[in-house]
Amino acid sequence: MTMVNVNQIRANAPGFDPRLFLRDEELDYGIALLLASERALMKAAREIARDFEMPLLAAQTLLTIRFQPGHSINHLCEQLDTTTPTFARIIADLEKRGLVERRRNEAGDRRVRHLFLSYEGKRVTDPATLDMRDKLRKAYRSAGASAVGGVRSVLEALL
Repeated sequence: MTMVNVNQIRANAPGFDPRLFLRDEELDYGIALLLASERALMKAAREIARDFEMPLLAAQTLLTIRFQPGHSINHLCEQLDTTTPTFARIIADLEKRGLVERRRNEAGDRRVRHLFLSYEGKRVTDPATLDMRDKLRKAYRSAGASAVGGVRSVLEALL
């Protein structure tokens, strides 16, 4: 899959004015690119779900914990937009498989447990992690060093 250089393609379009990058057409194109990027990255979650015979939400949970370790169950439940009972079943299954660990918060509320991947959980997510890193590395190199900060700023502002 080749990476689309949005600026190059749009710069050649008739009537393109880089000062008007907030036109509806440009915003729609940006949204379409974000959605396509999400589908490409989440392909990794689907592959984990398939290879390890688990629900897609479980694979998404593993990847989320991989890249954002130490969040509470409530935070992850909210972030993954699922119900508490469903997420409790997912976490229980992942713990039973030895893929995640709950750890007590020693600094704050000791009742709150934070989730981390076990060694086995890291092993399961390693291929997907390496693949996503490779895709992002190629995209950053294609866009150039000056674009990396801009991309991060835009994505962080969307959160």
